[in-house]
Amino acid sequence: MNISEFAIRKPITAIMVALSVIVLGWISLFRLPLEYLPDVTFPRIYVEVSYPSSSPEEVERQISRPIEEALGSLTNIKSISSSSYSNRSSVRVEFGLDVDMDLVGVQVRDRLDQVRNLLPDDVERIAVRRINLEDFPILEFSVSWAGSDPDELANVFSQVISPRLQRLEGVGSVEIQGLAEKALFVEVDQNRLNAHGLDIRRLNNAIRNNNRNTSAGFVRDGGRRIAVRAIGEFQRVDEIRQLPLDDDIVVQDVADVSYDYPEKEWFERLDGRESVTLEIQKSSKANMVTTAALVNAELDAIVEEIGADRLKLQLIRDRSTAVTDGIRNLSQSAILGGFLAVGVIFLFLRNYRSTVIVGAAIPGSVLTVFLIMYSFRHFAEATITLNLISMMGLMVAIGMLVDPAVVALENIYRKRYERGMSAIDAAIEGAREIGLPVVAGSLTTICVFVPMIFITDSRSSMFMRDFAITVVISVLASLVVALTIVPLAASRAFGRSGEGRAESITKQVIGFIGLSVISYAVYSTGVRESATWLWEGALWVLAGFADLEWTAWTGLAIALLTPLALFFRFRSYGLRGFYERVISGTLRYRWTTVAVACTIMACGFQVYGLIEKSPYRYQPTRRVDFSVEHPRNWDTADLLELFLKVEEMLIPMKEELDIKAVSSRKSRGSRFSTSVSTRLTLYLVDAEQGQWTTDEVKKKVSALLPQDIPGVRFKSGRRRGSSGVGVGVEIKGRNQEILNMIAEDVELNMQGISGVHDVESSLETGNEEIRVTIDRQRAQRLGLSPRSIATTVATALGTRGNSKFKTDDGEIDITVQLKEEDRATLDQLMNSQFESDRGELVSFSSLANFDYEKGPNTIRRDDRMSTVTIFANTEESARYRAGTQMTRRMNSVPIPRGYSWQMDRSFRWMQQEQNEGNFTMLFAALLIYIIMASLFESYVHPFTIMFTIGFAFIGVAVGLYSFNVTMDSNASYGLLILFGIVVNNGIVFVDHINRYRSQGYPRYRAIVEGGKDRLRPILMTATTTILGLIPLVLPMIYGQAEGWGRRWGPIGLVVISGLFASTILTLILLPTVYSLMDDLSGWIRRTVATARTANAKPAS
Repeated sequence: MNISEFAIRKPITAIMVALSVIVLGWISLFRLPLEYLPDVTFPRIYVEVSYPSSSPEEVERQISRPIEEALGSLTNIKSISSSSYSNRSSVRVEFGLDVDMDLVGVQVRDRLDQVRNLLPDDVERIAVRRINLEDFPILEFSVSWAGSDPDELANVFSQVISPRLQRLEGVGSVEIQGLAEKALFVEVDQNRLNAHGLDIRRLNNAIRNNNRNTSAGFVRDGGRRIAVRAIGEFQRVDEIRQLPLDDDIVVQDVADVSYDYPEKEWFERLDGRESVTLEIQKSSKANMVTTAALVNAELDAIVEEIGADRLKLQLIRDRSTAVTDGIRNLSQSAILGGFLAVGVIFLFLRNYRSTVIVGAAIPGSVLTVFLIMYSFRHFAEATITLNLISMMGLMVAIGMLVDPAVVALENIYRKRYERGMSAIDAAIEGAREIGLPVVAGSLTTICVFVPMIFITDSRSSMFMRDFAITVVISVLASLVVALTIVPLAASRAFGRSGEGRAESITKQVIGFIGLSVISYAVYSTGVRESATWLWEGALWVLAGFADLEWTAWTGLAIALLTPLALFFRFRSYGLRGFYERVISGTLRYRWTTVAVACTIMACGFQVYGLIEKSPYRYQPTRRVDFSVEHPRNWDTADLLELFLKVEEMLIPMKEELDIKAVSSRKSRGSRFSTSVSTRLTLYLVDAEQGQWTTDEVKKKVSALLPQDIPGVRFKSGRRRGSSGVGVGVEIKGRNQEILNMIAEDVELNMQGISGVHDVESSLETGNEEIRVTIDRQRAQRLGLSPRSIATTVATALGTRGNSKFKTDDGEIDITVQLKEEDRATLDQLMNSQFESDRGELVSFSSLANFDYEKGPNTIRRDDRMSTVTIFANTEESARYRAGTQMTRRMNSVPIPRGYSWQMDRSFRWMQQEQNEGNFTMLFAALLIYIIMASLFESYVHPFTIMFTIGFAFIGVAVGLYSFNVTMDSNASYGLLILFGIVVNNGIVFVDHINRYRSQGYPRYRAIVEGGKDRLRPILMTATTTILGLIPLVLPMIYGQAEGWGRRWGPIGLVVISGLFASTILTLILLPTVYSLMDDLSGWIRRTVATARTANAKPAS
């Protein structure tokens, strides 16, 4: 007794198990955590060191290199790179995917402790950080305040916003970036200092040395051991003012002490007002969607209490909306895909009971998926969650959930109403007959994801494992439902003989119209967006782009689709006769058929070669970014003046351009990015509310931005191709001068490549700087060291902190510096006074020479070798082609011995992803062959079915080329899914032919009868899969598609186009291929038998 017969013979047991699964699945749905992306920890460590008042050369020599050497001996390192900037160093170490990052973090900190004594004493901090998706904030806001006093916004944040948000359940941390912090400034008057015969170094040392608490040891008192501490820290600001410097001189005699904000080096503005960034991070176990909703509600209440005219919040990023959008899209696709699948079943079988059975299989399978996901998480300690990736897997699987049920139900239906068997016998025999091919078909779909689950050395595998697991679970769930619940329901539903054909035409038409009305009701009550895409996609073409209201669309849909139902009613058996004539013709002219097929496939592969490759598809969102290039001698005030002009132009045009908010900023990065950025960001209204697409707004604003300011250029997107649309070449070597010469040649070569623009080099010249060369002999005679002189100059310019001063709100910096008017020019710096060991004041100009020079802005090293990167932007559709041309160009560029080149990291990742994708497909093809060879007990017939994969490539090529879609990573996943789907039709077809032949049918009749019998289930399963994926694809083709559809649409497009072509060509060409392969198999058997006979005769 197989599983199907058990379910039919034990209906109450089967029903109870099914109800239990449904209930538990419903419970599991609400207990699965909702996340933005899978819990992924990137195998990278970043070490960042702050070293004020230093040049890139100093940072590279004194900090970056020692840290590289210290970390370079760690095990399982894939690459180590460093970037040395003015005032800071950033070292990046990438490891293999199988390392324990917690252990690596401990080892890195241990190595840094060992190398700490080799670094400069005045290094301020060494930060070690890892990147985990859980560490990213779930909400980011730009916050602006109407008042001009920064203290007001600081008080609002510290006393209102932060405490109230921290109290909310699920909130882990609340941080504000860009809020200025006050400091204690000791501003020295150079004239007064000179008049008293002092230099700034003595004042600086006096404050530092007198602002310390020191442990003095321990004493015993009455048997007790008591610690002794000398308290020297300043308790009041007035203590600093009265600090003695000489016999009758105190600090306030030569300096002014004030509590104020430092000079602005960075700024952030929102709609013409100064702003800061508010970041909210959830706690580790919290639900992202619930936490985000609580935070948004609380912030709305705070804004209402304070007043929207005073406090303004602009949402920058809300990761929870991606999750809720994913759930909404999944539910829409499930509902629409389900209704479409139900409609297909009704059109083909014209039986209400069959329609209800298949319709029930969809929610039953989905709830089973949720139960299995929760069980894996709870009992197997898996990390799978409901996130964008796993929900995408479920969305893709929606179209395949009914396939096993359709095949099983159709076979039962045929045996019941066309062969006259009893309902129970038809259910048992029908399920038994298709059991093996359905299982094999499901296994072929599953096996294409096995490499994705178990191959762990891929960047994409970190994310897409949840996708693969979800699809595998979905297919298994649908298989179990098809082999148990469907036969059980059919055995009861098909109880009355003749019912399959007894329904009147009028009843069928009324039923179909009812389905259309229900579909419209679903559309109008909650699935409007996807239904809009569906109606537009299907009816724009049919209606000649007529300008009709939605009610008219519905009427037109019924008017157009009802005749389709009548067509299926009257032409079903005529279609079988027509198909019999097609098979007969192809079998009669086999080699002509093969020639035509080869020609079609060759053309398809030719078109496929024209499709551009890309690592991922650009996903436009409702925001526009412009990076700003400006002269290097511009300071913050110059940039602020530029942005003020831009704001004055754009803010009055916000409504006209669909702009919700205008943000401008000069920032030094964040805890997730070390890059300095100067950019203009436009936040747009939602696509449904606006009249322009993101690209249209970008073009309009680009035309409005100033073009006539020398040295200023607004570039859409982030700088240096960080949007992913660009390629670069990295050149490595020891000698920087030789690297520079090679880089200049490469830059000239790149400018001649078609599709490449904005070529630039990482050899960016830094700002002009004054290089001071100390006269060591004279300095030594005066008792001064170069280090003490450099420290004194840094103090005078206010670039290095002195010490800390404790206040009620925490510690603040004490900064000693000359007054602004005493440090504004080079002459004033040269006239600075130094006190020698003999008490004499010596001018700085007598101790050093001063020269103007330009140094590098950044020094980059990869794998402990100096590196120069030449980068160019490209169009999205030309990136791979440009990279290939660039590789050919570089092969002709002479590179000296000891120097090397390679494509930039992102292009190498793209090539690695492509190679891994090819390997995965070959591995999947091997597994598919193994399954089919086991099913048919034949080495040859699996090759017959493998031809369907070639047929699918034709459709994929035409689909991608027609809609100008690149072959990106998501399209590759669609191709992988297609591998497992298209062979299912061939498996069902060939298995049925073999059954007829095993019953004694001649090959020709077996092929014809098998084709006629399997025509309907093949068309039904292909149609349900295609229609189930239509909601995924149409947003990419119609409408603005500003996110979800543009990202995931290529998967659906590849599956739909490939499956459509494969289904048609399989039905036409597979019979011919089967007969030829069968002839080949017979010839091989005869040849082997003849050879054995020939060998046996001499032996006898």
